[in-house]
Amino acid sequence: MSGETTGTTLTEIVNAELISDIILVYAIDNFVIYDKVFTVDLRGKATKTLSVPMWIQDGVHAVAEGAALGNSDLETTEVATISVTQYGIMREVTKLAEETTTLGAGGLAQFIVQDGVALLLEKLEDVLAALFASAGNTVGSTGVDFSIADFVAAMAKLDTAKARGQKVCILDDQQAVDLRSSVAASAATVFANAASGAQSVLNARSDAYVGELFGVPIWLTNLTDTANTAADVVGCMMINGRANPKNAPIACAMLRPPEYASLYLPGDIGTQHAITAAFGVGEVGDHNYVGIVTDA
Repeated sequence: MSGETTGTTLTEIVNAELISDIILVYAIDNFVIYDKVFTVDLRGKATKTLSVPMWIQDGVHAVAEGAALGNSDLETTEVATISVTQYGIMREVTKLAEETTTLGAGGLAQFIVQDGVALLLEKLEDVLAALFASAGNTVGSTGVDFSIADFVAAMAKLDTAKARGQKVCILDDQQAVDLRSSVAASAATVFANAASGAQSVLNARSDAYVGELFGVPIWLTNLTDTANTAADVVGCMMINGRANPKNAPIACAMLRPPEYASLYLPGDIGTQHAITAAFGVGEVGDHNYVGIVTDA
């Protein structure tokens, strides 16, 4: 077995020296996409595949007096099949590392569990963000900063596509900077009361919520993919699928939420801690979201 957590790997939280009470953590991205995506719980359904149907729209016919109304079939078609994939992370901690860490064996195990869950949720956000590049409708120009005009164009594309429901916007962090800069530089009177919340996009917060522009709430993430040989980044404006399931652009099939298991291995004189999950994501309504492709 390789990759065990030992006293050597925990060099800064063992008592070889005076240890600071502050133990810094590495950056985990904010979770801003999953709670806006329609999710189906597959537990107990005896399947690892989700199929999503859609109604087929028919036309209404004019009927002359005395004539019979023709029959129209009521039909659905399958628009998406989402398969589940397993994800996980395992840590093996030696008994000696448990006995010498300043956290104590219980504290170290608690950190491993919390950290593993956070990493799995970040992975879920990552695969969701990767779907933004699949949108058939896009706004923006390669190599050009994201602007107010692009934001308005994304709203218009959703309206033209008859996408109904609450609009939300998920931007790359650079796109969020560009949009705020565009708003700050604008002389339009609609932004005159930004400080009082009329357009709260200028009221920065630290939890990845950017603010609201033209009634559309905006969040940022660092997990968006790139496009055009990494010259651009890909954000998204979409219908909130959690609030409006019938107009969802993206769906998540959740078979196993983050789950913890441990096993003591006498031969290795240590404990394996595994945190796993099983989920899948996919596009279900292409007309219900718009990709935002702008300068990285």
